[in-house]
Amino acid sequence: MARWVSDAAFHSLRKQAMLDPLDDFRFQRGIDLLTNAGAVLDADVTWLDLGCHQGQFLKKLIAQYSVRGIGSDDWNAAQKSAADSHWEYFQADLDRELPWPEPGVDVISALEVLEHMIDTDGFLRRIFDKLKPDGWLLLSTPNINCLRNRVMVPLGVYPTGLEYRNQIHHVRLYNAPALRGHLIEHGFDDVRIIGVSFLPLSSPVGVSALSMHLADRLPEWCNNIIAVARKPH
Repeated sequence: MARWVSDAAFHSLRKQAMLDPLDDFRFQRGIDLLTNAGAVLDADVTWLDLGCHQGQFLKKLIAQYSVRGIGSDDWNAAQKSAADSHWEYFQADLDRELPWPEPGVDVISALEVLEHMIDTDGFLRRIFDKLKPDGWLLLSTPNINCLRNRVMVPLGVYPTGLEYRNQIHHVRLYNAPALRGHLIEHGFDDVRIIGVSFLPLSSPVGVSALSMHLADRLPEWCNNIIAVARKPH
């Protein structure tokens, strides 16, 4: 299987892919859920990351699995640096369109993006159409029924993850059952949901084995949830 980048660029990319430890933890949780569900990641895989920012997740994926990485966000493509030539970029308004005109993508990720979409039905429908049969969706989003909200909202505290004015554009919030149901409604199957972490990531125990174990078993209590789903053949 051929790499999408040269050996020299590949080794340089490994150095660039050093992430903030908490970002790396979140990314790896999603990758592990995806591969545990049966996805195979290698140089034959085309991966489209929606809301890619500056390609942090794609750099990790290319460094670890040599996937063909494609990113999309709302910043102008002219701002992409030559150092990021190993992954492709397309500017798009993700609430209206998906980029990249070629048919069929093996994996699409949307990490902390769904809550920003006004038309979530259109967003999920376009993802489903863009995926190859047996292709995978990986997404993460805040959980409105997290433990903090269950405790604090009855005490009169405004729910975390929601906003009463447009600050970071959180216009939709899910819980685990609603997310599962919405994915199934749009044709996905093999839906699996876990939490990012059960204990706060800002604490030393947030990335502990106990926190991950509880997040696997009790995603409906976690601040953020991760889902993978497959497009049937």
